[in-house]
Amino acid sequence: MKILLVSNYQPPHMGGIEFAAEALKDCWEADGHEVTWVTSDLPEGARPSTPANVRIRCWNGLEDSFQINTPIPWPGQRAQIRDLVVGHDAVNTHSLAPGLTVMLMKEALRRKKPLVVTQHVAVIPLKLAFLSLLQKAVICAMARKAVRGGARLTFVGQAVRDWFMAEAGVKPEQIAMTPAGINQTTYSFVTAEERKVLRAKWQLNDLTLNLLFVGRFYDKKGLQLIRELAEVEPQMKFTLVGGGPIQPGAWGLNNVRVIDFVTSEDLRELYGAHDLFLMPSYGEGWPAVIPQAMICGTRCLISEECFSGYHRDPEQFVVVKRNLEALRDALREQRHQLPVQESDRIARSAYAAATWNWTTTARIYIDLFRQLGAHDGDRFNPASSAACT
Repeated sequence: MKILLVSNYQPPHMGGIEFAAEALKDCWEADGHEVTWVTSDLPEGARPSTPANVRIRCWNGLEDSFQINTPIPWPGQRAQIRDLVVGHDAVNTHSLAPGLTVMLMKEALRRKKPLVVTQHVAVIPLKLAFLSLLQKAVICAMARKAVRGGARLTFVGQAVRDWFMAEAGVKPEQIAMTPAGINQTTYSFVTAEERKVLRAKWQLNDLTLNLLFVGRFYDKKGLQLIRELAEVEPQMKFTLVGGGPIQPGAWGLNNVRVIDFVTSEDLRELYGAHDLFLMPSYGEGWPAVIPQAMICGTRCLISEECFSGYHRDPEQFVVVKRNLEALRDALREQRHQLPVQESDRIARSAYAAATWNWTTTARIYIDLFRQLGAHDGDRFNPASSAACT
């Protein structure tokens, strides 16, 4: 099968959708499918555009100004977008926000291609109230347009699915669940012996609590809370991996280290070397970085809003209210439990490995493509595709 995979960004722009898209691409290719990944060219010059990794020139002012992940293609891109859709058997887009992904979605609907639209989040509260209202109206309209056109709408978390059913009026038969997973060829348990070496490599102190955040530097991710925590707990060390409109390097805090971009191999090392992964976010589905951290053996401290995207096995996480006092108390409790017990790390990794697997999720997509394509044999022939075993 020739699959067109569309996300607004790809690394070094770091976020959960980028992790998800890259993992799906790897799994589909491992199962014998041909994948073309289409994204914006942002940040410019980060990766070259190739036939299998198409990067379309876009304007990114909405993210820079309002923290809205909506790159807008420059004029003159429509012919390229049309040719990409025509040349593939099935299309998977990630995000209903207007911009690159929705342009590809609309073209796939026009061409009546088997289309799966994946939505990772519901409405994210923005600083300007009218933008929040506009955002809700647009993504609900795009969800209805997609399912009316014959696409399947999928979600990574139960809370986001329920929101779209209530607010956009999509019906159960028009949707499916494609849960976030872990690329287990990339992320795996970091043993005690390896962890000792990695803590020295990444300059982590055994006498303090070492905290890790990975993701976009947005308000919704809890960056302001992380700043306040770093200010009131100067003896704790915070490593922030990612980028975005917020600039933690400008906070002037000696216990905050910012790393713009790392490879997947480096990220596994950072997960395994730190004592605790921190995600005090809201307005999300289920961040892919949480399963990644857990399979490496690291405990995750997450907000109640973040946990609602998963809402299972709360004993596997440290779930707290999203305010400074609750987060500070939880961090102090975790500091008192140092050093981290190896048996806890092993059990946590085993839970993650048994629970989240991108290969399983990738094959759910293949089944959906085939179900959608089966309605019109002239435009899609499932028998010509490689079988997933």
